[in-house]
Amino acid sequence: MSAIAPAAAPGSGHAPLTARLCMLLLLVRASCDPLLALTSEGGGMGLGALLNALMLLAAARYALLRPQVLMGVVLPMWAPYLLAGLASVAVAPQAGYAFRLWLVQASYCAAFALPFWLVRDGAGRLRWLRIMLWSSALPVCWALLEWALGVDAQGDGLYRLQATFSHPNIFAFYLVLMMAMLLYLLRSASPRPRRARLLWAYMLLLLMLLVQTKTRSAWAGCLLMFVVYGMLAERRFLLYAALAPALLLLDADVRGRLLDVAGGGYDRDGNMNSYAWRVLLWRAGLRWMDGMHALYGYGLESFRFYSPRFFPLQGEDSWDPHNVYVQLYFETGALGLAAYGWLFWRLLRRLYRAGAAIALAAALSYLLASYSDNMLFYLSFNWYFWFFVGSAAVRAA
Repeated sequence: MSAIAPAAAPGSGHAPLTARLCMLLLLVRASCDPLLALTSEGGGMGLGALLNALMLLAAARYALLRPQVLMGVVLPMWAPYLLAGLASVAVAPQAGYAFRLWLVQASYCAAFALPFWLVRDGAGRLRWLRIMLWSSALPVCWALLEWALGVDAQGDGLYRLQATFSHPNIFAFYLVLMMAMLLYLLRSASPRPRRARLLWAYMLLLLMLLVQTKTRSAWAGCLLMFVVYGMLAERRFLLYAALAPALLLLDADVRGRLLDVAGGGYDRDGNMNSYAWRVLLWRAGLRWMDGMHALYGYGLESFRFYSPRFFPLQGEDSWDPHNVYVQLYFETGALGLAAYGWLFWRLLRRLYRAGAAIALAAALSYLLASYSDNMLFYLSFNWYFWFFVGSAAVRAA
């Protein structure tokens, strides 16, 4: 692992202690979910709220020292989205839960903004990416142990790896992001041959673990990332992307997961497959909405609250939307959805102009995964994602 060993704590001439705090948060957050789950039993805020507050305070500290970054770069991108979310808190059926989700979204903005203060040059960017890549050491070891012992963490008989995360899907998206960082290091750091082989070996290991998460949306996102990266930077990745589906189908579990979706609305056991279930949920929610709420929505966290009223399979359960775009339209209306589109339009344009092919590919992969997963809820993954794309966007600042 010497190829990705972190350098000395990168600091800022203004606030070195705050920079070290950011480094610590990025090093450990990927491994914290099991501990945080213990401290938040009963629905309380727990230690996770403290970590979230530290991320927000770190960004606020730098914003006070150098407000021009906040005013000139971050707010033009993020302000419409954050304001739409904050306004929706006022109409949310559970204002406390809604405000907590808004604070989580604000921490994503903080993670995006921090590189504009912390990253001063290409060498600094590489140091921070190495720190984030080192965060994967414990989750990867944990996942290997799960795989070796045949642990069924979800208890659903699928034996999906989830490592230190609360769900296999989160681990899967995190793995895709770590692969993006590996590509960046291989392309930008020009490692020596021995170190390059080590990084490629780690990439292969992450791919193997990704397959065992059995997360189809992450497979699709990874494939899209390789295609986009191949088109913009290294054409050989187009070949890898073409070969990957055939190799995946050699695995019986993977083949079964793909055939369940390809075969229509029902799986081999006659049960509704997860994608058909999602589509039914989305249609039910959108049809239930009335015209008065189309502009501003029902408030953050309202989809889960109202889902027992509109979902045909309601029973006693409530459901998350499993689709960022449906969620934003339902909860924040057309205004919130448009603000989210504005945020990503500005981000993609900035990354393209900066020539940040890997970060651009990762952002498009994120948008694809948002179609069928609860991406807004995955705090630990989002911190790494937004810090990564923020560090790439610094070039165009």
